[in-house]
Amino acid sequence: MNIDNFLTGCLFFILVLVILVAIEGFVFMFLWNWLVPLFWNNAPILSFWQSCGILFLFNLIFSPLKKSSNK
Repeated sequence: MNIDNFLTGCLFFILVLVILVAIEGFVFMFLWNWLVPLFWNNAPILSFWQSCGILFLFNLIFSPLKKSSNK
């Protein structure tokens, strides 16, 4: 295996990962900004980075629960 092929594969994997995280962040942001103000009058409007931060925190908090339920 050539080192150039390995580096190209790693860069492609990182690019795909960044794109998927960005799509997930935008979907969460749009859903929050669309639905939450309907149910809560003074709901904050989220930016992209805030939605990515919330998704990251949800992942940190709820991923141990997912692992412990698979025992």
